[in-house]
Amino acid sequence: MKVRHTLICFFFLSLQEGNPEVNINKNISFGVVGGNLTAEFRFSAGTWKIFCRGECEGENILINTTDEKHQRHRYSTEYIIVEYAPALSVSITQLIMSDAGQYSCAVAESPSSVSYQQFEVVVAEALLDGNDDQLKHFDKETGSSLTVGCSFNQAGGHKYLCRGECGEHEVLLQTDGEDDFKDRYRIGFRGTSEEKYKGSGILYVTITQLTESDSGRYRCSLNPAAGQGSFRDFEISVTDAVVQSASASSFTTEQSEKTSAGVLLHVIITPFIIVVVVLSSLAVLIICIKRKSDRGLRTRGNSEGTNMEDVHYENCTPGSTREDSIYQSLDPAGRDQDQTYSTLTHHT
Repeated sequence: MKVRHTLICFFFLSLQEGNPEVNINKNISFGVVGGNLTAEFRFSAGTWKIFCRGECEGENILINTTDEKHQRHRYSTEYIIVEYAPALSVSITQLIMSDAGQYSCAVAESPSSVSYQQFEVVVAEALLDGNDDQLKHFDKETGSSLTVGCSFNQAGGHKYLCRGECGEHEVLLQTDGEDDFKDRYRIGFRGTSEEKYKGSGILYVTITQLTESDSGRYRCSLNPAAGQGSFRDFEISVTDAVVQSASASSFTTEQSEKTSAGVLLHVIITPFIIVVVVLSSLAVLIICIKRKSDRGLRTRGNSEGTNMEDVHYENCTPGSTREDSIYQSLDPAGRDQDQTYSTLTHHT
């Protein structure tokens, strides 16, 4: 549901010489996250236009121009005529929660002679239009605020903010006007049609400085006493920000401990694996060197010693001779005198 919210402030501001003057009358303009907001302010004629967040100085200045129409990022200004009187229209598109706060704008002949109009922007976290069957739930922290927009197909009449179902002791704030506040509660009604109190409208309800005891079910209602009332319900859960921070810290600590344990395990296992690999490599290297050394010794022994050949002996009796024998008898009588022999004796 796309809604354009317009706040028209009927103030005729005169220009004065000297230091800039801030009009302390605070006006409120409402919007919903993701939507657009436009506020219009009447001024005397001028060529210089300025639109600021808070006080108009330094980075707070959103637009500073002499153009009739100017846009910068999500912000824009337009010099218009409303009912034959000059006015400045300021707009913010694609609202986010951080847009909530104080703003200032002005029209003048020069920056040295100006009167600022100050207004507040309130951004609702959600717009309840009654088309959702599920109860809208909001999770909030202690000390925070919540603004909810309740859209109705009727306008005007009695506006209520209740805890529960708007029973006798459940009404937190009630008003017949457009804006009202009491303690930590605020109501603001903005019609979505040009004609006042006709057509549809949006009732904005705000609860500030939330505590854990604020958790529960709430209702924004329009004209409940007339018997033709409409309402929108929502639920709030408020938790202590310290508890949430502690839970987040505990989770972070647990994750850190797991990470540290993993790193420690990695530090212990990695050197062990390296040592095992190195020792295994050394063992294989030693075995290879030893085998090579053994083969070298055997080869050297064969090259330096007598050639080993297979010798076949025949068992010959004394006095027997064979023509093909390469051996001669060792009998002294049968020795070849041309050969040199040695007598082998065996001592027992």
